[in-house]
Amino acid sequence: MKIDDLFNQIEDILEEGKYPFGGSKVKVDADALRSIINDLRVALPDEVVKARQIASERKTILAQANDSAEVKIRQAEAQARKMVEEHEITKAAQLNASQIITDAKKQAAEIIEKAKANSNEIVDNAQKWATDLRNGASNFVETVMEESDEILSKTMEDLTRNLNSVRQASSKIKTVTVKKAGQ
Repeated sequence: MKIDDLFNQIEDILEEGKYPFGGSKVKVDADALRSIINDLRVALPDEVVKARQIASERKTILAQANDSAEVKIRQAEAQARKMVEEHEITKAAQLNASQIITDAKKQAAEIIEKAKANSNEIVDNAQKWATDLRNGASNFVETVMEESDEILSKTMEDLTRNLNSVRQASSKIKTVTVKKAGQ
């Protein structure tokens, strides 16, 4: 029999009891009450054992749940630490990559500037060389032309002198030949 049923029987006995002389005490069937109390004593250990088992199982379940929760918490904390570390590593790698890119761009700009400066210097030198070459060629041509003019002028003077000498000689020869023929 269940304990709840036995307690209900006790309540029934108390309600069926009689109140002598209008007092607050109740007259009950003592034998029936003792029988129920004995039944309670017999049933109570089963109920207590069940309650203790339930309490023990509850403690075990709670302990297991607590252990499982602690394991989950430790795993979550470890995962969080790992994610933070990975995030920090990723962040550091991104910063490093950003710095490398910045340095590479700076070096590329410096290389381009040096290349431009070198090419400008080469172009300037080439233009100077070309100008010097043109000036040298012009000077050479002018010098050659001046020398040629001088030589040509001298040659013309010599030719003119020689031609005049030849004319004079020819005129003298004619005069001598005419004089000899007239003689």
